Amino acid sequence: MNEVSFVKTFLSALDSRPIKLRSDHVFDPEQVGLRVPYTLPRLHSPHPEMPKKTKAPLAPGSSKSITVHLKSPRNPSFEFSLPNTALATTSVQDLKDAVRQRVVDAQGNKVSLDKIKILYKRRPVTGKTIAEVLSDEPGMLSGGKEVEFGVMIMGGAQVPPNAGAGEGAGAEQRESYAPPKPAVGPSGESVVATEAFWDDLQGFLEQRLKDYDEAKKLRVLFKEAWRSSL
Repeated sequence: MNEVSFVKTFLSALDSRPIKLRSDHVFDPEQVGLRVPYTLPRLHSPHPEMPKKTKAPLAPGSSKSITVHLKSPRNPSFEFSLPNTALATTSVQDLKDAVRQRVVDAQGNKVSLDKIKILYKRRPVTGKTIAEVLSDEPGMLSGGKEVEFGVMIMGGAQVPPNAGAGEGAGAEQRESYAPPKPAVGPSGESVVATEAFWDDLQGFLEQRLKDYDEAKKLRVLFKEAWRSSL
């Protein structure tokens, strides 16, 4: 069969079929061959997990350091510095120990560590190391900076005259503290009228409640109650 005769036969077969299918047209499944089901291609295997990066341990002496100033404004008033303090390894407990070595209670005994509070920006520190306390300040974590921590001793203490005399020559710590002064100056109601008194009260409440907002609210409440009693 040549091409011309094939085309004629094909066209004649098409003429016998309707040009358009009706809306209710149904194919006879026996006349229509079974269709091969379409299967989706297999997915590629997932990429292997990248190995987790682990930080190599710091070599001795390579930890970044910072100069720490510890200052207590009152009861007792003292200030000293700890230069070359490692950020990652120096804990808040170490700062308390440094304070404890320089103060005594009224009986001349060592002050309990529970009574020594370390403050940063007038708030109790949260974190075990200096790096954790300064985690929100990347500039400080680069090392070579200076930072000041406040000190509050519950129940008060005093600095002995020979504080620091037992330290070795290699301690390289400089201290500057003022000896206890006699109780002179304003007292009674004149002290309550000062902002310093209410700042101390708020700091004490923060220590006990561990809540800055609640301590501030109580400060305002106590202050208004005091003013109304005048």
